[in-house]
Amino acid sequence: MIRAYRSLLAVPGAARFSAAAFIGRLPVPMLGLGVILLVSARSGSYRTAGLVAAATMLGYALAAPAAGRAADRFGQRRVLLASSVAHTAGLLALLSTTTAEAWVLCLAGAVTGASRPSTGTMVRTRWAHVLAPPAPAAPRPTTTSPPDADPASTAPLETAFSFEAVLDEVTFIAGPVVVTALATHVSPRAGLLCCLLLTVGGSTSLALQRATEPPPRQGRSHRGTALTVRGMPAIIAVAFCGGLVVGVLDLAVVARAESLGSRALSGPLLAVLALGSMAGGLWYGSRTWRAAPHVLWIRCLGVQVLGLLPLALSAGVPTLTAAMFVAGLTVTPIGTSGLVLLERLLPPRLLTEGMGAETAAMALGAAGGGWLSGVTVSALGPARALALPPAAAALALLVAACCLRSTAVSAEDRAESPAPSCPEPGTGQRV
Repeated sequence: MIRAYRSLLAVPGAARFSAAAFIGRLPVPMLGLGVILLVSARSGSYRTAGLVAAATMLGYALAAPAAGRAADRFGQRRVLLASSVAHTAGLLALLSTTTAEAWVLCLAGAVTGASRPSTGTMVRTRWAHVLAPPAPAAPRPTTTSPPDADPASTAPLETAFSFEAVLDEVTFIAGPVVVTALATHVSPRAGLLCCLLLTVGGSTSLALQRATEPPPRQGRSHRGTALTVRGMPAIIAVAFCGGLVVGVLDLAVVARAESLGSRALSGPLLAVLALGSMAGGLWYGSRTWRAAPHVLWIRCLGVQVLGLLPLALSAGVPTLTAAMFVAGLTVTPIGTSGLVLLERLLPPRLLTEGMGAETAAMALGAAGGGWLSGVTVSALGPARALALPPAAAALALLVAACCLRSTAVSAEDRAESPAPSCPEPGTGQRV
């Protein structure tokens, strides 16, 4: 396992751009919580704080695909630097208008969210670029095995995406602790100021690393959109269902912990979920999978349904803790297999846009999951609300199964398509 990740980070420039992106996205779980802590402290209203936090997350979800498309077309450096400037303006406006009317706060929050640099998406696109095999000197002969069945073509990418997913889990463990400590022990503004420094610092560092940046593709070669590629609707729908799982869990676990005697248990329980995800991701990324990406994707979805079922059956703190860890084991393999499939579906000129759309769908699903979980907890109780995650995972599996042929065909079409009109050095077709 260690050897796989050591080899990955030995790729020239990889350790530096991965570290910069990690710093840039450490504030992702901090931003919404920091907004709630600041606005609630200044206005005295959790309702207003929730509205502003929702506006911030919605702004990011709606802008992410457009930011990805701009990065594909004009390059990551320009988009990261422009986003950093706009994000700074939006966050400073939010920090200076905490006593204003709710709509002003929501507007500042929406600008802040919409301009947040998508370092998590861009680092994955960068991995796909640096790990791409060299362009072949001549067309390779046709073989009887499908292009997707070559494990060597996706194994390093699966390791890279798993590694980044594990770093994501680290941010979700450390980020809330940092922002809460700063906001409660230093100043309500301190948490968001820390978010600003980390976001701008990490994004600027990533933007300045030109050697590993995927080249922009402008002109006629950039026609079309990732959203119209066959198979992408299935990816987006499954990502939305995955967001539902996350959104439901966040609220339902808090309510369930309170019903079991201590609301403070919710933090450790969510940390156990993240630890399970890290363990599952490290194991998954260290292996070489021989199944085609679309087959591996649907297998992971099926395993997630089984992994979430114990949540609905947990009766006390020990069983709930064990169920959270088991559920976490399935999180990173789902995300990694989906991103590898997405990378195979899309031509390089649309990759960042496609990843942005997938991220936006998950964010919208998380928002919907929070609302659905709240309604279910109020009507049926927290124990029954924990039956929603396996139901959402089953819906994702159903969607993927119904669309399995389209994702497989699209992956083959993409692998067999001619090279783009503006090929970059070191990048060729996946075969």
